[in-house]
Amino acid sequence: MKFFLKINLSKENSVSVAKQVLEILDDSNHQYMLCCDDKLGEIVTADRCAVSQTEGISWCDAIITVGGDGTLLNVGKIASDFDKPIFGINTGHLGFLTAIERNELALLKELENCDVFTVKKHHFIQIKINDSDWKYCLNDVVVSKNIYSNTVQLLLHSNGSQIMQFSGDGVIIATSTGSTAYSLSVGGPIVDSDLEAMIISPVAPHSLNRTSMVLGKDKHITISASDRNNYKAYIAFDGADHAEIGSEDEITVRLSDKYVSIYTLGKFGQFEKVDKKLKSR
Repeated sequence: MKFFLKINLSKENSVSVAKQVLEILDDSNHQYMLCCDDKLGEIVTADRCAVSQTEGISWCDAIITVGGDGTLLNVGKIASDFDKPIFGINTGHLGFLTAIERNELALLKELENCDVFTVKKHHFIQIKINDSDWKYCLNDVVVSKNIYSNTVQLLLHSNGSQIMQFSGDGVIIATSTGSTAYSLSVGGPIVDSDLEAMIISPVAPHSLNRTSMVLGKDKHITISASDRNNYKAYIAFDGADHAEIGSEDEITVRLSDKYVSIYTLGKFGQFEKVDKKLKSR
């Protein structure tokens, strides 16, 4: 197989893990390229080719990420565009999307064994502000208050019918894949990643009865947000890309047909993995 490696060198242990990964790939006679955008330093040698992310992903059979879920999310959209699966190695904290931990690198030799690893489709949500181009998120989109304001006023409709209106710190619209991320931390449900669904989770709502909602794939959501002190609110896409929005803006969110394929260690189901990673917290 041919692999493209994306390495997050800001993560502790990423360099040592990356070196071990390359040794395994060398011993297995796999081809690979590294990402020239990464500050690879001592990892690059004369016989190791470093190319742009687009060139590497178009060339490879699969992408290997070394880092955490954020590293995997960072290449998710372009991996989807080229229909290339992602194999994640976790050197971060939790790593719900990654396939293995850094102490399980020997399992890389079994990557082509379908009895050990499965490849699952994870659908994006797509978001636009007014008539802008669609943006895509694998985990979630978050509408939140300005850092200097008290609350943000939120009004949500689904397929034209009002479903929520409240004041609070914000709201999270998550995919089933993202139900174990920010949404979970505010009390949202863990949703089977095989389901095509959107989870609406209010953040610190000023209400006694405001709970999360799970909507099916045929629904779309519109959100309007305003701050009583006339500050701008914020929208964040998978925790990375941010924009300001005002009371005149309307946000549309819906599930996308677009998906990315991600390797999963077959012996762990989603809920077993969540229990394993969170039971000590």
